Amino acid sequence: MRPNFDPKSGARIAVPQRNKARSVPAWRRPAVLGAAVLVGLSLTACSGSDADAPLGVTVGSNGVVRKAEREAGRRPEVDSSASSFAGAAVADEPRAALAAREVLGKGGNAADAAAALYFALSVTYPASAGLGGGGVCLVRDAESKKVETVSFLTRRPREGGAVAVPGNVRGFGLLQARFGSLDWSAVVAPAERLAATGVPVSRAFAKQLAANAQTISGSDGLQHGFMKPGGGVYRELDSFDRVDLASTLALIRSRGVSGFYAGQVAADLVAASKAGGGKLSLDDLRDYRAATMPAQSVSAGSTTAYLAGRSLGAGKFAEAIWKATQGASPSSLLDTANATARRLGVPADIDRDFGSTAFATVDGKGGAVACGVTMNGAFGSALTGRSSGVTLAASPALDPQGLASAFLMPLIVTSANGERVYLSGAGAGAPRGAASIAYAAQQASTATDSVVQALDATPATRTSPASAVFCPAGVTDGGCSLAVNPKGDGVGVSAVGVGG
Repeated sequence: MRPNFDPKSGARIAVPQRNKARSVPAWRRPAVLGAAVLVGLSLTACSGSDADAPLGVTVGSNGVVRKAEREAGRRPEVDSSASSFAGAAVADEPRAALAAREVLGKGGNAADAAAALYFALSVTYPASAGLGGGGVCLVRDAESKKVETVSFLTRRPREGGAVAVPGNVRGFGLLQARFGSLDWSAVVAPAERLAATGVPVSRAFAKQLAANAQTISGSDGLQHGFMKPGGGVYRELDSFDRVDLASTLALIRSRGVSGFYAGQVAADLVAASKAGGGKLSLDDLRDYRAATMPAQSVSAGSTTAYLAGRSLGAGKFAEAIWKATQGASPSSLLDTANATARRLGVPADIDRDFGSTAFATVDGKGGAVACGVTMNGAFGSALTGRSSGVTLAASPALDPQGLASAFLMPLIVTSANGERVYLSGAGAGAPRGAASIAYAAQQASTATDSVVQALDATPATRTSPASAVFCPAGVTDGGCSLAVNPKGDGVGVSAVGVGG
């Protein structure tokens, strides 16, 4: 037996090393209070250290920086047929992808890697993945072969106001406790280390900061975290640290989710909300719960595609966009996405930065996780805790920011019988992100490079990303292609096991 944390209460629980999913009591499924119901580079790395290499460019396993492989017409692939293959991940920010690789290399599974990736994003890509946001994931358990939805969308405080009740920490706590295999501390520690010791600003993060410089300059909390002493936001390869956020992550690592939803961090978040006119309360934080539900499945010829549960706005939009993109051409995807949104009551001018990001992981045993998270606008409410370093997301009740959760589209594709995993990916941001991952996933039953090529042709952007890990013979049997958002500066990584 080993200790872990119950993400529902924050208390320590004993979880068997094997068959962990069945050792956690069945979770109650409270009503989901989501936002709207509805009105690049690629890196294949095996070993060696790349901690000192500049990110936002491709880094080899020996730490040597090289030019983007896509520019040379090469496709990033990993050989997962080798017995040492531990898994792979794709993300919009390089350091976060490397955190996932670290966890996979230490024996973690796809759920462990996804949690580690998320917490790293909270440090290195905070406009979209701050601890104050929320999201939704699909999880395919390698043992049961079932695909479930984990929903942890931001919620409106009981008293209303402009800030949200955050869900990300509860959500990834639940995901890791139910499906992961490592100790909780092992998946939070890489992010804590990044925040405490400092890292160079990646190209992806630098673009995010530059695009939101005005928002940052207008917020005392964001200025403290992301502006240089001499003025101006951090630029690519500037070194930065987040000691305040590191302290918060240390509490989450040592106390579980109660380190965030209770005690000094919770009090700091309530104070930040109050100072900005928000109405978040300690009761809102204490009572927040993530939820699990079955994923919805749709037949796709010789494959089955799994989408977020139908009770979520994200599930309703995913189902609609999946049907709408059947047979669509890349050039028509943007019009298709916007027309689908309009049919569901969304305003026509919805193409904006929703402060969202998407990522996915797989492991060598057949586990897969696909996630989308959002701040309901870049940097959310911009209200940031003075001591915690946490920025609160905007309320999902706001229009149009509250629609962000509905456009999150995690997606997992398996064989028709569910035995093999072919694709784990996600889209986010405006409707074009969801349409892009749907279109790319519909190519998953064809040639090896088809998903990568298909994604290259989509209208996905930096702020409406789509990325996937594609394994045409199944995760455990054949080579995998890392299809990273072609308009962004994220990466795909692969990992070799400890004994590889």
